Amino acid sequence: MAWVICSPAKRIRVSIRNRLLFWLLSGLTILGACFVLADYLIDRALLADIYDDQMSQIASAIPVHFSGSDLETSGPALKYDGDDSILQIWDQNGKLSYNSHPAIVLPRFSTLGFSETRWRGSEWKLFIRKTDRNLIQVAQSLTGRRNIAIEHALRSLIPLLIFLLIMALLIHWSVGTGLQSLTRLSQELAKRTPDKLGRLATQDQPAEIRPLTHALDTLLQRLGVALESQKKFIADASHELRTPLATLQIQTQLVEQSLGSGRETRALADLKAGVKRTSHLVEQLLMVSRLESAGIHDPHIPLQLHEIAREVTIDLIPYASTRKINLGVEQLDAGLIMGSEHHLHILLRNLIDNAVRYTPSGGQVDVTIRARQDQILLEIEDSGPGIPPAERERVFDRFYRCLVPQATGSGLGLAIVKQVAELHQAEVQLGQARRLSGLKASVIFKRAA
Repeated sequence: MAWVICSPAKRIRVSIRNRLLFWLLSGLTILGACFVLADYLIDRALLADIYDDQMSQIASAIPVHFSGSDLETSGPALKYDGDDSILQIWDQNGKLSYNSHPAIVLPRFSTLGFSETRWRGSEWKLFIRKTDRNLIQVAQSLTGRRNIAIEHALRSLIPLLIFLLIMALLIHWSVGTGLQSLTRLSQELAKRTPDKLGRLATQDQPAEIRPLTHALDTLLQRLGVALESQKKFIADASHELRTPLATLQIQTQLVEQSLGSGRETRALADLKAGVKRTSHLVEQLLMVSRLESAGIHDPHIPLQLHEIAREVTIDLIPYASTRKINLGVEQLDAGLIMGSEHHLHILLRNLIDNAVRYTPSGGQVDVTIRARQDQILLEIEDSGPGIPPAERERVFDRFYRCLVPQATGSGLGLAIVKQVAELHQAEVQLGQARRLSGLKASVIFKRAA
């Protein structure tokens, strides 16, 4: 498993293992650098205390009545190292009577006790003691002290580098071992087919991988339901299209046989009606397919439902007039809802079309919108035969038709209405129309703020 870092020039794949290795080793390297710096500062402070004590002891060890001749035969001159203390004794006349390192002759200083000074570009630490006869001066280079502290700190780099190397190997191995669960999971997913979408194995999985496995199981389950629904839809659609297509074929043969017999007009009218029914069915099928594939991605915006209801009603008045149906509005209250204007047009058109289609000639269909405190209620009432209470739930199933003489539709209208209502978190109810004695279809929307 790897991340892809995109840039205008190229793409670089960075694996989880290498990414973790980089960041963990970077953190350990920073900690190691802090450790080396702390070691240097601690060593420098300790050396300062040790060397300061040493300088004061050297100065204190010189007798009060010391004479330069006392150390003339002490031995050869010492070779100077960076951390050596230089002992110089000056007599009362300001003459240097003793110098432990003749190669370096410091000037005579007068500040008693500890002090720091700069001489010839170098910093020096001094301790001066004054007796009745002499001025005892002990000096040491601060640069030498720092070099020793740096040397001690650098010596700790070797075990630190060994530690980082061991940690890199351990991290590489442990991360690889931990990612084996992801590898097994990806291999198991690769074996899945549309016909095999069972649950993934969770045995021996780390706790961090189980939520991912659970989410994938949920996704596979939803995918399985969607595939089953699609298969059922295709099977039902194929079954429903077979009958009108067969009817069209028969009607076409009848038109052909009726040529020259004077029955052409009747045969052509039947053929046109069959084509219209088939076209309506195909249109409904396409609408269901679009709602399933892209309906949830359609943005919802604040809308005035009564304005959409007025537009759809006006559009369907000519159709209702051809069937001698009195289509109109009883009440249209204003009120905002959140929704898709296109889908709400579909919902209203299907409800009104169903009401007009199943209402006998000379009947009436009324559209009503009532605004409540937190709801907007859409009602479509007709004077048709209605739907028996036992069938009011089943009519929302695809391709289901009521057992009434007027049931000539495709069986998809109310299924589409329920699908659009669910996309808007609305509730669809079917009941008895009290005023017109037919069917009352109600859709309850949540009112927008």
